[in-house]
Parts: sequence; structure tokens; C-alpha cells
Amino acid sequence: MASPDPESQIPEALQASIKDFVVATLTKNMNKRPLDPEPTESASLNKPETAKTARNYGRTYGRQDDPFTNIDTVVNFGIKYEVTKDDEESIDEPPPLSIRDTRLLRGWQLLCEIIPGFRRKMLSLSEQRAARRAACQEINDGLTTVRSDDSGSLKFAIASYLHADPNELRVPIKSKHKTDRGFHNSITTSLLCPMRYPATQSTYDDIKAGKLPLTATMLPRFLYPADHVYDPTDISKDLLNNHVMYRAAKHIFQGPSSALEEPGCHRGKQGNAAISGITSMSAYTIAYVATQVRFALSSTSSWTARDGTFSYAEFYWHVVGLLNDDDDPEGAEMIRLYNHQVFGNEGSLSPPSVVEVENEYDLIKRQRAAKRARLS
Repeated sequence: MASPDPESQIPEALQASIKDFVVATLTKNMNKRPLDPEPTESASLNKPETAKTARNYGRTYGRQDDPFTNIDTVVNFGIKYEVTKDDEESIDEPPPLSIRDTRLLRGWQLLCEIIPGFRRKMLSLSEQRAARRAACQEINDGLTTVRSDDSGSLKFAIASYLHADPNELRVPIKSKHKTDRGFHNSITTSLLCPMRYPATQSTYDDIKAGKLPLTATMLPRFLYPADHVYDPTDISKDLLNNHVMYRAAKHIFQGPSSALEEPGCHRGKQGNAAISGITSMSAYTIAYVATQVRFALSSTSSWTARDGTFSYAEFYWHVVGLLNDDDDPEGAEMIRLYNHQVFGNEGSLSPPSVVEVENEYDLIKRQRAAKRARLS
């Protein structure tokens, strides 16, 4: 006979008390630094004026990792990793992590960077599954909330971002509902269509009818400039250099009022980047933007891991992979371009060539000297 789940034996009132205690521990105003902070944990968010609840931490995390991450899964992996890490230090070559575990490890490390003392707190709860799960649920709620907030905001604004020239008439898309998006609208259809397919009505009809595949392994048109000509021998050319992507990135990280302004422009209250302590774009934040844009263009009404044969989670990680190769300068250049658009970092672009010009102040001195010579 199977033993009962220990958590099911805990009265609901006690579970609620445990949850309140753990969440309070994670979200209390951090007026003092932790007594034994770990070197890898960031103190940038450890400020009284930005005291964060567990959900606030989840919101910060949500824009920097897979939008479909489950925090409880990440933390469970992180605890097992920390416990076994010491045992593996005696091994000359510990076994390599799988792709899934590598992603979970990155998520665990990100949580430990964002939340002061998180590693220590979770390890202290390693034997208290119910309490740990309650805390993780609060963080996870923040993650799903920020994802929904961003998609809800973009749903209304995306129509203003579609034309390369913002002075053109707004694309006729209903803001409240998404039934006229996806492959039910000529503009969104062309942007969602893979670049490898001819941009013809016949292609769009075949995609809609399921005759042509549409998967996350195909690069959609909205990742390229509006006038881009597809070159199968150089697919990477101008990839991610798209006005809709730039505007969505500014919308999410600086605010909607910045989306159609000059690079780095910011108005009004703090943007999401400043609130979250994000000072530069990364492979993960750009992939998050791409996932949000794809969802905004689609006719899907609620967040789901799949849209027909298209997997949002796979799409996210494909974009991360394009940008996260340290040996590939093209990926680094793409990130620099987004840093320029969102934060206005001049260092993100190649410096303009310097043209030698004559110093007119020196010229004045020479002309004056010539006048004196003529008069003497």
C-alpha cells in the first residue's frame, strides 16, 4: 500500500501559516545585508526603497528566463545540484549536464542572484517540501503575472508598431480581441510567415490550411527588416534587426511611451528595466521580447506552450541559442544593437569614422599673424 503524501497530512491552516512565514522571510524589507551573503548573490536589489515581495522577485525573474519556467522545478533541481556538487568535486571530470539541466541550473543561479540569501533559505527548507513549494508558488505567480501584463500591454500597442514608418495609418487590428490576428489578417500573416516561404497569398492559404508546416525551427519574417530579401546562403544577415522587435523591446523595458521614440529615450516614471535592475539586454531578454511579439501577432487568446504546431518554448530557446554563443561575434553585435535601442548606449554601435578637419581657431591665429606681417 502506497504511503500517503506527507503534504496531504498537513492541515490547511498549518499550510497557510507555513506559507505566510516563508513568504514573509523572502519578502521582508532588507534593511541589512545578509549575515553570510554568498559571493554570487547580488545585493543590487537589496535596498529599502525597492523592497520586493516574492512576487516582485518573480516579476524580475520572468523577463530574464523562459516564460514557461516553473519555479518549483527550478528550485528542486537547484537543491539537488547544491547537495551533490560537493560530492562531485572529488571527481576529475563530473558528468556533463543535459540541455534541460543546464537550463534549470541557469534558472537556479539567476534566482540566487536576484533574491538575497535565496540559496541559503531554500537549502534550509530542503526537508520542508510544503513550505518550499509555497514560497516557490508566490515567485511563480509573479513570473506568470509579468508575462500576462506584458502581453496584455502589447496586445493594445502592437498595431502602432507594425509599419516601419510610424506616421502611416495604424494597422486595422482590434485591440480587445485577437480573432482578426494571426493568419486572419494580411499584415500579421506576412509577419508570422517563415522567411523561407514565398510571401504570397497562396503560401498563406496553405499555411492556414495546414498544407505547409509552421514550427519553431523556422525564422518568421518579423525577425528581419521590413524590406529584407531572404538569402538562403546567409540566413543570419540582418536577423533580429526589425523595427517591431526594437519597439517591443523599448515598450517592455522602458515603457510604451518610449517605443516610437529615439533609441534610449525614456519618459516619466522608472521603466521596467530600472525597476528590475536590468542595465543591459541579453540573449534571454531579447528572446523574451521575440516570444512576446510572436504571441501579440498571433490569434491565440491566452498563454499556452503551443500554438498549433508552433512551440513558444522551443522558439524562445532557439533565439537564446542564436545570441548566446561566446565564440560568435554576430550574436554579440545583435545584443549591442538592442542595448543601443533600449538604453541608448553609444558604445553599442561601431564608432563613426573620424574625418580630419582644419582647426578654425588655429586658422584665425595664422590669419591674424599674416595681417600683422602685412602692416609691419
